[in-house]
Amino acid sequence: NRRPEKGIAGMLLCAILSDTLNLQGPTTTDWDRLMVAVLAEIAKVHNIQLLAQEQFKAKSKELATLSSHALVNGDQKSFSFDASGFKGDIGFAVVETTDSDIILAKTSRLIPEMAACKKEKKLSFLFLAIVNIVKLKSSLLICGPGEKSLAQAAFGGEISNGNLMDLGNRVSRKKEFIPVLTRVINDGWRRPENLARGLSSTKLEEFGHLEVDPSDPYGSIERVGSSLENTGKPIAENCDDDDDDDDDKSLSESP
Repeated sequence: NRRPEKGIAGMLLCAILSDTLNLQGPTTTDWDRLMVAVLAEIAKVHNIQLLAQEQFKAKSKELATLSSHALVNGDQKSFSFDASGFKGDIGFAVVETTDSDIILAKTSRLIPEMAACKKEKKLSFLFLAIVNIVKLKSSLLICGPGEKSLAQAAFGGEISNGNLMDLGNRVSRKKEFIPVLTRVINDGWRRPENLARGLSSTKLEEFGHLEVDPSDPYGSIERVGSSLENTGKPIAENCDDDDDDDDDKSLSESP
């Protein structure tokens, strides 16, 4: 067995702390705790809590500068379902931060970005969970009536402002978000009929187009030129799930 160099040990230590939310997340194992202790000794880290706090602060500071497109697409995974009541793909994005309010302040731009992303990726539904890695609590951005129906069936949390659900102390997509959605869908959940239409009936080009910010040294991508801006429409409350054609397609094709 080879002993990692100090710098490598430090990077591995930070990776485990990030992935396990400083050993507080539900995916944390005894092996994680053991490796943190070993790596901290090799890396000469005497205060693991301070390291984790500074790491999370740095990550959250960077997130605050990201575009809506980057936040929605940065840590997004899709899951395919072929159940009796629902066939299609569901996207689930996660943003981990020490300050949820900074991300939630972008809601009016995140919602239409979610609608555009659904169309581009041909998803049936798309969720965005904002995980507070200090309080170990989460909120779920809901971009339409279809998402609202499924989220209520799965999580049953209180909804505020028409698009934000309190997920309580759930923080893990792998162990606490997707398994619950999967169970509800496999138990026969169906999209309710006669749901109001919303942003999903909007043509993709009306959401604008993606551009690289030439002034950003990191090449930030933002959606610009949306015809929905300054129209007076309550954007944050009017994103529905896929339009009628897409709904029919998701029910007739296996994912």
